[in-house]
Amino acid sequence: MISEDDKNKVRDATDLVALIQETVELKPRGNTDLWGCCPFHGEKTPSFHVIPSTQVWHCFGCGEGGDAFTYVMKRENLSFPESIRYLADRAGIELEEERTFKRSGTKRNRLIEVCEATAEFYHTLLMRGKDDRGRAYCKGRDLDAATCRTYHLGFAPGHGALVRYLGSKGFTPQEMIDANVAFRSRSGGLVDRFFDRVIFPIYDEQGRCIAFGGRALDKEKTNAKYLNTSETPIFHKGKNLYGFNWAKDHIVNANEVIVVEGYISAMSCWKAGIENIVAVLGTALTESHVKTLTRFTKKIIYMFDGDAAGQKAARRAIQFIEKDDIDLRCVILPDGQDPDDFVRANGGEALRALLDQSIPLMDFVFGKLEEESDISTPGGRARAMRSALELIYPLRASYMIDGYYMQIADRLGLDVEMIRSNAGKVFREVQQREEANRRREQQRERAHAERERIGAEGGGAPRARGSETIASVGSAPAAPGATSAVDYPPYDEPYYEDAPYDYVPDAPDVVGAEPPARNEDAALSMLTDLERRQLACERELLTMLTTYPDAFRPFAERITEVEWVDSRNETIAWSVLATPEGTGAAEVMSAARAVCPEAAQLVSAGMISATSRHPTETNIAFLLDTLELYTARRRMKAAQSRLRSNSSLSSDVRRELAIQATRDAARIRELERAVEGIADPFRQ
Repeated sequence: MISEDDKNKVRDATDLVALIQETVELKPRGNTDLWGCCPFHGEKTPSFHVIPSTQVWHCFGCGEGGDAFTYVMKRENLSFPESIRYLADRAGIELEEERTFKRSGTKRNRLIEVCEATAEFYHTLLMRGKDDRGRAYCKGRDLDAATCRTYHLGFAPGHGALVRYLGSKGFTPQEMIDANVAFRSRSGGLVDRFFDRVIFPIYDEQGRCIAFGGRALDKEKTNAKYLNTSETPIFHKGKNLYGFNWAKDHIVNANEVIVVEGYISAMSCWKAGIENIVAVLGTALTESHVKTLTRFTKKIIYMFDGDAAGQKAARRAIQFIEKDDIDLRCVILPDGQDPDDFVRANGGEALRALLDQSIPLMDFVFGKLEEESDISTPGGRARAMRSALELIYPLRASYMIDGYYMQIADRLGLDVEMIRSNAGKVFREVQQREEANRRREQQRERAHAERERIGAEGGGAPRARGSETIASVGSAPAAPGATSAVDYPPYDEPYYEDAPYDYVPDAPDVVGAEPPARNEDAALSMLTDLERRQLACERELLTMLTTYPDAFRPFAERITEVEWVDSRNETIAWSVLATPEGTGAAEVMSAARAVCPEAAQLVSAGMISATSRHPTETNIAFLLDTLELYTARRRMKAAQSRLRSNSSLSSDVRRELAIQATRDAARIRELERAVEGIADPFRQ
């Protein structure tokens, strides 16, 4: 459990501006505020607002906002406790939970510790072990010692060596199984997962080892050239990217990222001086990959292998072409080469020249369709049209679909109406094919589950696909070609893959980490036009109040007369005004958070102080006058509604309501004159 003291330590140690500037270019506007383009949605005009003095941020484009924790949660796709741990690691702060539970830790942390220990063990065997087969393989692939150290490559001998080592370090058999570095043989012994392989450790964005890839040294003894870690609670091949922990700073500096397929291709490019390089892990580019990369750059160059598989991967990537306003480009290497082949034959400069000539992905795939069909014949044009429509099927709901129809028509020399009229039929056929494939996959999963159940009831371990030669701990090495394969037991702790940021499973992980009051936010969605404008004014007031608390203290009596739309805003305002004179902005924010967990989001939404050319005193007077004006209008409107709708009111009550309405009308006229000539940002 993370304590409040630790939360505050991490918050105080984190500079929000420095954190955001890792991926966003911020420029000053106004007195002290900073602005940039929002990293969470595509935009060209900056609407992302950072207030250094209060350490809060807000985007006026997508409506997101908060403090350093909420920023990291959004940027890194983390839960609230994970965001605290992320920033604690960044600041070098050891949390109380780590000091108290360092031996056992959480299950997730223990799996990472297993992987870290495994990576260190394998790396030592590669660099200093008696068996030099791993070093010979690396030398044959031009992977020098510096590259091996940078990527922490290793060598796995098998024969239970890893299991014995991890056991000596205090890790349990179940932890080794859950981390997918070992599994039980059919006889019940615990055995190494990797055997006679060069090991490529896979790290997460924070540089923690979470998985492994293994390349067989003797392909005659195994039926899998590459063996990779299966899906675990800490590793998902559709989300993680190889080399991203080393490449992300270079991606920001270059403002582009190169994506390749394969560990060695990534390392060869790195050696050749192309350091903004990452690799997918045995899968095509996924939406999660794109979301991760577009946090750092909008330009993605997918460097496909020159074979048919590479071209197929290029076509699959079309579905992301409209994600987050990205510039998705591609490079196809000549003569069926992969990046490693090309770099070794031609050098890094030649590869950089190819990258500089990258073309938009859509242009490439449409061009390939023309090459594959003889569009000079009616049959060839029909085949090319069908292929093109199948290609843009993922974009069928796009507002740009007519533009894609026109591109196809122009390339094939057909009328755009012909393309449009055939699109519906082709799209339906593709949809039916996908649904049939999904049904078949579900049937396979059910059959697989049934086989596992029968195997478990019968006392025998069900066989797994793609197993390799293994040896039981303490036994003689298995004979070449012998196999013992099982499916790995599921991890017994749920993994909340796509949980919303404020979801806290079961027992809260953090003191005071309650999710925002969703019921109150839902109520605020049912506002009149006048109430919405006042709510915007209240948020502007809070932004300036937390920045210049002493300037508002003389007007405390006027603030008491406000009838607030959002009660949270009133609570925050009074917590700020209750602080002693001279209190700094950081202490003011602490007071606001103490009474309202959502304070960071609420006080970060104002922009007048940054955009207005008037002095601060003028802006304060304008906000107070406007807030009183809206209050008076709402009160007068409520009185008029009550007089019209309630005929049972006594004459005295009616007279009092009429008098109050008259006073409000007079005050409204005064306030309208006071704010006249100053632009009203709340008017719609």
